[in-house]
Amino acid sequence: MIRKFVIRNFRCLRELELEFEPLTVLVGPNGSGKSAVMAALNLNDALSVSTADSWRHMMDREIVREWTTAEGTTGGLAQEVTPGSVNLRQLGSGTRHPLVQNLRLDPNNLRRRNQVVRATQLDNSGGNLANVFGTLTRKEKIEVAGQLCSLVPLFTDLDETPTDTPGMRELRFQDRWNSHLWYTPAEVSDGTMLLTGFLMLQYQTPPVDLIAIEEPERSLHPYLLEQLVHMLRQLSRGDIGRHPVQVVLATHSPDLLEYVQPEEVRFLGRDEGDGSTTVKSAPAKDPDWKRYFEEYEESLRRAWLSGGLGGVPGA
Repeated sequence: MIRKFVIRNFRCLRELELEFEPLTVLVGPNGSGKSAVMAALNLNDALSVSTADSWRHMMDREIVREWTTAEGTTGGLAQEVTPGSVNLRQLGSGTRHPLVQNLRLDPNNLRRRNQVVRATQLDNSGGNLANVFGTLTRKEKIEVAGQLCSLVPLFTDLDETPTDTPGMRELRFQDRWNSHLWYTPAEVSDGTMLLTGFLMLQYQTPPVDLIAIEEPERSLHPYLLEQLVHMLRQLSRGDIGRHPVQVVLATHSPDLLEYVQPEEVRFLGRDEGDGSTTVKSAPAKDPDWKRYFEEYEESLRRAWLSGGLGGVPGA
């Protein structure tokens, strides 16, 4: 597990140090640097860069990403960006860099028909969902269907089926009141598609070390959002899935804060002087925190919107 992550000279991140929990929530207004942190976490992308074409805004800088694990081992990557090239060097003790999966699931992509191939991990937007589900064992498919139908009781089963185009498949959802009626992805809600995608995370192979998810709250009813956060916390602890997978969420939704613990949240904002991203944690260990928190009826949502914790526009 990554305990500490340091980023220097990446977009609006001049020098940012973040401490991570098994489940960590980055919260702040638009433009506060959440997406930059999520991009910086994508170490796999850094390793695949071969030219500087996409890095022109960072010319003549050394971009540094360093991490410390819960076991105390350290590692990192430094990229020197010059015209025509990106020079990459390893930092630290040479430890394996964490496998990070960045997700921004899109309901329209989740609905896509897939040309039948084996797929064991979701792509960034979820466009291969039908193939990932289709690759599961029968037992795993039954488990996913049961989990989805308990959360969305409009349905009693989830399956995949061939389409009228040879070699293609798509998901289908069985109606609760008419077992002969199956809905296509185009006929179910965005929230149903997003939940189906998120349920796949516990079955991915090979398991990743960290999953970074942007705006997980989109299109979800508050009850389902609470259940999603609960599921992701279970995944981060190893209660479900093949081994513990660290989870980082980026949001500007006050509602999501109702379902997380103060120590799991990092409040992002921008420095008024140089515009660089700043980060604050809830002062949960401060003797005055309990009294302060009680003033807001122990609602992290209310405490954040008050502006006292940072990470809100104008605060």
